[in-house]
Amino acid sequence: MNTLVQPTDTAPAPGDTAPDTPLLVSEMVAQQMRTTTTAIYRYITYISLWVLLLCSATFAAVQVWALRNYLPDALPSPAAWALPIALQVLVLAAELILLSSAVTRSWAVQATAGAVMAIGYGAEITAHLHEGGKDLITTTFVVMSALLALCWTLLALALRAGITDADAIVTRARAPHIPQPAPAPEPPLAPAAPVVELESAPAVEPAPAATETEPEFVQEAVPETWYTPVSGDDTAPDLHDTPADTAPDTDTPTPGAPLSDVEMDAVVHMIVTETNPPRSYREMEARYRELGYVGAAGRLRESWHRVTQPAH
Repeated sequence: MNTLVQPTDTAPAPGDTAPDTPLLVSEMVAQQMRTTTTAIYRYITYISLWVLLLCSATFAAVQVWALRNYLPDALPSPAAWALPIALQVLVLAAELILLSSAVTRSWAVQATAGAVMAIGYGAEITAHLHEGGKDLITTTFVVMSALLALCWTLLALALRAGITDADAIVTRARAPHIPQPAPAPEPPLAPAAPVVELESAPAVEPAPAATETEPEFVQEAVPETWYTPVSGDDTAPDLHDTPADTAPDTDTPTPGAPLSDVEMDAVVHMIVTETNPPRSYREMEARYRELGYVGAAGRLRESWHRVTQPAH
């Protein structure tokens, strides 16, 4: 006999291997690449940031000196130094804001900082091209300004992408543990109006609606008969028995008279089972009224369920 082995909760993940299982060469390479890539992103990012800061600060000092020489000598000394210093401070502030906005992931702030940085470096490059000569120093100034602007932009984009990926990994890890909101409780059903039964005269029942589903008839394995008379071997006296000469025929209830639940069940059972296949509920109800039996629709439907779907 085959048995079903249930999986355990300690099954290894798709990317994991058992401790005693040797790694394939491709798995070893992939593991080493993950380790190397993680180390590069973790350490090279910090190193790049500090290198860029030192280069920007050093180049800013050189830029201030070069821009001061471009200004006319007639300009007062404080004003001649204030203009290049202010331009360099603006560029450095834009670079730092561009980097910090990558952490907050604000596109508006990042775009504004990038535009300010581009304007500052553009002013410096324009000054070098217009006032400087076509020599190696001027070319170096132009190339360094363009490279620093590009490096700061790439570092900000890399930092933004790394933060986005890290947040996505944490979100996926926390997703199974987030409690789901409970469904809103259904409004309670309004109590049904009491059914007034009229036993004195046959009631005219309205035609059933088109959308009403007809109850399914379930044939009993051994039909129960509620109206089978008591066997004559039973000698126990019945308190409700009447003399033999005056006792009415209880096998078939009298049409037009109020029926008890047992009598109504007997009539319904008789009508349902007198045809093959058995009658449906609508056919039984029509035959019931045709024979002259009385009873409210609610009681008749309850009797139908008791006869066709008895509780076992």
